[in-house]
Amino acid sequence: MPSAQQVEIEKPSGRPAVGDLQSLLREIHGSNQRNLESLHGRGKVLFAEGEPARGVYILCSGRASVSICSSEGRVLILRIAQPGDVLGLNAVLRNSSYDMTVKTLEPCRTSFIPRADLIELLENSEAGPHTVIQLLSRELAELTDRTLLLQQTARARLTKLLLQWSKQPSQNTSRTGVIDKVVTQEEIAQMIGSARETVSRMLAALCRQGIIRITSESILIDDFAALEEMAKG
Repeated sequence: MPSAQQVEIEKPSGRPAVGDLQSLLREIHGSNQRNLESLHGRGKVLFAEGEPARGVYILCSGRASVSICSSEGRVLILRIAQPGDVLGLNAVLRNSSYDMTVKTLEPCRTSFIPRADLIELLENSEAGPHTVIQLLSRELAELTDRTLLLQQTARARLTKLLLQWSKQPSQNTSRTGVIDKVVTQEEIAQMIGSARETVSRMLAALCRQGIIRITSESILIDDFAALEEMAKG
């Protein structure tokens, strides 16, 4: 079991800092020996929509998809969770079922905190309430952005998604404009509410126009101005 001093969250630059989260983690690891840290391969479902909320996962490294499923069985990916994100918090606080499914997109390291332990810690921690407000506020803002995105055309949704990813430094390089291919075309389609075939055609068109290049490991943005113009429509 790692000590409190060994627990670190690998947080990419550009994400909002959650200052109290590190303090809360130190308290968790200092007072709760049942906290579980695990490694997961790509494609591991941490929890599924409809399951009882047994606790939260803190994503320490790697990325994971956060999705919901419609009554017709259609999957919509709401966002890509990044290191530092706390997953399942809303359901745990409401003592209800998980309302989302979280699945790893690449090898991930997580810390799991059982619901009872988290509630007890939040009740006795000075940092707890402020941390919860920060986390829920950030999650609400991300979901609002996703809702607004889905009101646009498929091409605008795709180009906006590429622009959003391109402005974040890649996991493999500090340069912007380089997007790691951790998601499949099917997963991109689930993020923009479209079909995989539509995504494939749009990506091929962007390549033919010299706006992007696709390699086996990444997508490179060559013409930001053209991509930003397409995102307007």
